[in-house]
Amino acid sequence: MVTMRYLPGTEADNNGITEHEDGNLITIVLQEDVGGLEVCKNGEWIPVIPSTGTLVVNISDVFQVLSNKKFKSATHRVVRPEGRSRHSYVFFYNLQGDKWVEPLPKFAQEIGLAAKYRGFYYKDYQALRLRNKTHPPSNPENIIRITHYEI
Repeated sequence: MVTMRYLPGTEADNNGITEHEDGNLITIVLQEDVGGLEVCKNGEWIPVIPSTGTLVVNISDVFQVLSNKKFKSATHRVVRPEGRSRHSYVFFYNLQGDKWVEPLPKFAQEIGLAAKYRGFYYKDYQALRLRNKTHPPSNPENIIRITHYEI
């Protein structure tokens, strides 16, 4: 569990976390009433309106691969609201690094579909994602995403 705190945004800067997909299996978020979490659908940013007593569940990259892209990893970002700090509590469910990840048969072979991803070790994917942060590519198109493993 991680506590995320964002200082109030300004007119010049309201970026909390830039757009991304989570590299784990599933993410559960408890937001307070301030808001700021947005998901991208068909190129449009949609606010995730906080609602008392509810959790936000994000399908993440590993779930996308296991489901052979039946379920899509949520592209999201955080926008800092002006005048108020934002807090959220986030649980990232991860696999152990030595786990092999590939589409499950019930989402591919068993229903007559070809796998849309080649298999990989979770630790290798996480190492590539970490490299995005420690050695950011000069061209945003070179950022490693789960599409790196698409067939």
